[in-house]
Formats: sequence, structure tokens, C-alpha cells
Amino acid sequence: MNTSFLVALSAAFLAGCVSGLTGFGIALISVPLLLFVYDPATVVALTAVLSVFINLAVVRDSWGDAHKRLVLALLVPALVGMAAGVEVLRTVDPVYLRLGAGVMVVFSTLLLLREVRIPGAATRWGPVAAGSTSGVLATSIGLAGPPIVLLFASRGLAKHAFRSSSALYFLVASVVTLPLLVFRDVFDWAQAPLTLALVPAALLGKLAGTALVERISEKTFSLVSLSIVLLTGALGVATALHALLF
Repeated sequence: MNTSFLVALSAAFLAGCVSGLTGFGIALISVPLLLFVYDPATVVALTAVLSVFINLAVVRDSWGDAHKRLVLALLVPALVGMAAGVEVLRTVDPVYLRLGAGVMVVFSTLLLLREVRIPGAATRWGPVAAGSTSGVLATSIGLAGPPIVLLFASRGLAKHAFRSSSALYFLVASVVTLPLLVFRDVFDWAQAPLTLALVPAALLGKLAGTALVERISEKTFSLVSLSIVLLTGALGVATALHALLF
């Protein structure tokens, strides 16, 4: 068993743990680790496939907890946002997009950590804003998660509803993304055996994460979720500043 495969197994397991606990965070955990041993195109394809399997497993064991109408209200504007994000990417430097999005995410997360609710999150326009922003960020800089998580946190969703609704949203997003990767020849079928070999590790991690859900309080769950988003935003700012300064 070579080192690259061990790193990939570890990435799949950890991504499964985090997503099994929170319903999101697969790319945040897996991508940095996988980039140590594989090229970006392979990493994107591996992450997309793992996302489908892990989120499907989470949704399967928590379907009754999901806020399906809320997820649907997010998905419709998200699809529009994805199309808009492609156009934004053609006209705006991705580095500036990542910097602006990262600053926004960090600022919003810090407000929520101080229990300050984001204005408008509880209105019917909240999902429209969060979904469309998530879609734009998904296709422009690959940062789809924070707007969804911030909306759920600002609305005060209980941990089971938060976890299941997040997983359902990202499951649909992954199912939409995967055919696009195949169509654009990003997915290398030669990597299919590797992808399938990582699925058991990802699902094992998901089981570990799911077991933790019942062991932590609502407050701890919220803190963990927002900390992951804060890390996402901080990494976005750091990588953007590094690209601009160096």
C-alpha cells in the first residue's frame, strides 16, 4: 500500500467524519489532503464522487429531519447562481472573488458566534440570497458551503435538522456537478478503481461522525459547524492574499 493511497484513505475517512457529524465540509477536509498526492483534476473528481456517497448516506439515515421545503427554496436560486457564477468567473479575477467571499464569510461567522443573527435570514428572501450566493461561489471559486451553513445557523436549526438539510442540499448539488465533470472530461475513468476503493473509508468515517451527533450538545454542534465555516473563510482570505502579494 503506497503513501499516496494512505493519504487518500485518511482524507476520505476524515471527510466522512466531518460530514457525518455536520452534513457538510467534505471538500474543506478532503481537498487540501488530496492535493498533496494527486493533481487538481483528479482531486475535483474524487471529491465529487465521495460527496455523493457520503451525503447520500447521511440523507438516508436522517431523511425525516430534513427541512425539504427550505432545501428546495435554496436549490432553485442556486441553479441560477451557478450559471451566473460562470459568467462572473469570465469577467472578474477569481483571486478577488475569493478574497471578498472570504472576508464576508469570516465577518458573518464571527457575528453568529456572538449570537448576532444575520438580518433577513428568517424571511422568505433569506433562502433566495443564500442559494444564489452559494451557486455563484460554487462555479466561480468552489466555495459553495458557507452561505448555506450561515443561513441555517442564523435560523437556529437544531442539529439534526441542520445536518440532514445540509446533506440533502449538497447531495443534489453533487449529483448535478458530477455529470458536468464527466461531460467536460474532468473525470478520468482510469481513476474509477481508486474512487471506489475510497468509498468504504468515507462511509466508515460517516458512521463515526454520526455516532458523535448524539454525544454532543446543540451548542457544541453549532460551535463546531461555525468553526468549520470560519476556517473556510480564513483559508479563502489567506490563499487570496498569498496570490496577490506573492
